[in-house]
Amino acid sequence: MTKSLRIVLIASLAMLLAFTSACAQLPKGGEIKTGPNVESGLETDYLYYSPSSPAEGATQEEILLGFMNAGTGPQNDYAVARTYLAKEFNADWKPNSEVLVQDGKPTITLSDNDSATVVVPISATINERGQYQAAPAGTTRSIQITFTKEGGNWRINNAPNLTMVIRPVFDVVFKAYAVYFFDNQQKHLVPDVRWFPSRASTSTRLVNALLGGPSEWLQPAVRTSIPSGTRLTLSSVTVADGVASVDLSSRALRASAINRKLMQVQIRETLLQLSSVYSVQVTIERGVLESANWGYSTSQIQISTPVALLSDELVHLGVSQTSPLDMGKEFVDKVDATTFGLNVDEKLLALGSPTGVYLTYLNRPSEAPQLLTSGSEYLAPIVDVDGYTWVVPKDGKRPLMVFDSQGRRISFLSGWLAGSQRLSLSISSEGSRLLVVSGTSAKSKVQVAAIVRNENGDPMSLGTAFEPIATSNAYSATWLDNIRIGLLESQASQYMQPMVTMIGGDSRSLPTFTSGSTIVGSGQASLIYILDSYGVMYQFRGSSWVKVRDGVKALRFPAN
Repeated sequence: MTKSLRIVLIASLAMLLAFTSACAQLPKGGEIKTGPNVESGLETDYLYYSPSSPAEGATQEEILLGFMNAGTGPQNDYAVARTYLAKEFNADWKPNSEVLVQDGKPTITLSDNDSATVVVPISATINERGQYQAAPAGTTRSIQITFTKEGGNWRINNAPNLTMVIRPVFDVVFKAYAVYFFDNQQKHLVPDVRWFPSRASTSTRLVNALLGGPSEWLQPAVRTSIPSGTRLTLSSVTVADGVASVDLSSRALRASAINRKLMQVQIRETLLQLSSVYSVQVTIERGVLESANWGYSTSQIQISTPVALLSDELVHLGVSQTSPLDMGKEFVDKVDATTFGLNVDEKLLALGSPTGVYLTYLNRPSEAPQLLTSGSEYLAPIVDVDGYTWVVPKDGKRPLMVFDSQGRRISFLSGWLAGSQRLSLSISSEGSRLLVVSGTSAKSKVQVAAIVRNENGDPMSLGTAFEPIATSNAYSATWLDNIRIGLLESQASQYMQPMVTMIGGDSRSLPTFTSGSTIVGSGQASLIYILDSYGVMYQFRGSSWVKVRDGVKALRFPAN
């Protein structure tokens, strides 16, 4: 165990002990809340806080407190927590069904009929599929517990199928993982975030989450190569010498030859997140599959230099110098561009101007800019990973417009976004998810939805939207990487509040900022940029915003 990890665990244990000593009392002021460290992860059953088993002659209150504390010890299927249970109830209790993330001290009321009521303040819940749901401030959960005497000692003979973990311990024990599915064209991998304790059995829970399919909101945009009903034959994934062995049930044989290769890609990319896994072997009823020896992008934008629109040209902003984008100046001059969008390979360039939105081809300099739509009052155009240009009117009465790489308009239904004023819009790097801020500067909401595409990859409509963060004053948002978004919130003061939110996770605040107009992601959550109202570009470095340069009209990373 490293020294830093030992310090974290000791600190978490100290917090937990302080909590348990006071949980039978009425709650006092103050809350315990920190942002989750999604990079942490132990992946072993031996580095957790180890709760104690019940003492001989323990009271009902002591049994209850010990049982609640034992939720921090998932070793051997919560073996210590089970020692607080009556024998008949032990086999029925399912601790992995739900996790409550405590956000303060619970209150306990013991009754004369050998029962207790526990009211727990919570900041989030995690279901058995590992899906994280943030709870509104002030949320509580009421839990009923009953006791019985067994061998002269009190034991719990009825309790909900859940565990409770106070936030500082949760940040040590749990980790966010991506479960990977394909987009509907099987060209890109799309992440679906799940939360599990980082332990030896995490590999099994990850594969089971993959076999269980995507989250409901994501379903219209993704598919899996694994046939429905496929299961693990041994109920576990074994990891030995860095090799994860996954044996699937015979149902997987229904997959076509190409899908058998693709299912290996999904399983491999999902399991390679674990530090203990270096390679993955997938079999069906112990039969070896033909190896899938090609790789897929996991939809993570590769970090590149930002592209900026200066006074009259497009340039790459390098560390020490700028380099003009080929033909960028010529096209900008022709349409008097004020905003732009650029695809990953920097061949398709969409330009927004006071007269309309234009599509140009940087590798075909002799062609004049093609007018996609005339008029003004559009958000900055977006060119997605597959070369589709998105033109977004700010006015909710006007529909979103999508054009293919040849400039032909695609029939697209705006759905739930129709009628809403649009303040900001961003598309994820693999092109399957849309992020939008809609409403007004006084009252807005941030929403994420799946992009539904047909068999040709044409965007057709939007799936059901959900709000990844509760806010009413956001005005700019962007994808930071494949699972996190960044946004700017206006404050009552003159300052702006930048936020980072995980899709399917928690949020954290960055240092406040003055006069920020646009937040820009780079493909890595640690590299975040802001363009202010005066054309000054800033980068978040360490713990503060650092000025990069002046005179920037617009700032983008390709396909963002």
